Amino acid sequence: MDRRGFLKSTSVAAALVATPGATAAAAAKPAAPAVNTAPRHLRFAMDWAPGVAGPADMAHRLALRVREATAGRLQLTLDSAAELAKPCSVLAGDADCQHGCETEHISTHPALAYFTGLPSSSGLSAEDLETWLSHGGGQELWDELAAGFGYKPFLAGHLGTASLLWTNRPLNHRDDFRDLRIASSGPTADVARALGATPVAVPAHKLPQALQMGLADAVEFGATLNAMGAGLAQTAKLGYAPGLSDSGMAVVLRIRLDVWDGLSSADRAVLATCASEAFRTCLSETRLSNAVLLKTLQSRHGLKLASLPEDVAAALPHVSEAVVADLSTYDELSQRINASYMGFRRRRLEEQRTAPNALPTV
Repeated sequence: MDRRGFLKSTSVAAALVATPGATAAAAAKPAAPAVNTAPRHLRFAMDWAPGVAGPADMAHRLALRVREATAGRLQLTLDSAAELAKPCSVLAGDADCQHGCETEHISTHPALAYFTGLPSSSGLSAEDLETWLSHGGGQELWDELAAGFGYKPFLAGHLGTASLLWTNRPLNHRDDFRDLRIASSGPTADVARALGATPVAVPAHKLPQALQMGLADAVEFGATLNAMGAGLAQTAKLGYAPGLSDSGMAVVLRIRLDVWDGLSSADRAVLATCASEAFRTCLSETRLSNAVLLKTLQSRHGLKLASLPEDVAAALPHVSEAVVADLSTYDELSQRINASYMGFRRRRLEEQRTAPNALPTV
């Protein structure tokens, strides 16, 4: 017999023998109320086609992490009916939470673009975007905007920085952008239009088919890892850098407000922590894999890498600034979001410019 088990059992028996009233007292004591330990399932939608790599894998990994962190008490349950849900403006009728890019839902409010990634030089790095949200007042503004559409937002992933413009058509001059059909949305679509291209709206899970079937001539969708995971990089023969949104796109976890309000403070903290962890994990793995995967695409799939035409690259910053300036005038909340975002961006640019000169002399 196990020694500790024996001591424990004999000690209890001796105590009961020594105190005859103990059994009666224990029986008289009212039982503690039962605790409901049944897991709570949240119906989890995603904007991506099911898969084992790339964006879909982000969603599956986040769901697994939440389940592990709560010992199964809280579970994000993906099912075929919830996948590829309707935009977040009608999220309440489709799912409890959703995984995707705000650019997929930009028609609900154009200022959502500030929280997923602005085009060209207007965009913040992924790290700076996270800093603006967590310490620069961005999250409060995002919460205010998203509440109008019934959800609570979190950064929960990233498609990768240094994104490419994937295409099968050579682009040597700005004239080659005339009538070029670029799968894009939000401010990036406006930038494409200003360059002479024709933006086309294509859901994320249909991008490879659109390029393969000629429904789109070019697609921009994150760095190499997620472009391969989505099946896009293997379809394109040319990759142009920088892309129109070379800072990349953040991936968002949206939680329906009535669901969020009904969660305990502990479960809210778990979801926030798991989303933040997922965001940083995505950044790490895309950085680590980008160069290797590009070499693989070049050697095995014949991908050719090139720089954007000089006249296009020179025009991009000016075009993106004009597009974002127009975006900021949409409504009063857009103006406040823009003021906060641009104020933070200016400070970061100044810090980067002066950092080497600010180091103390040893």
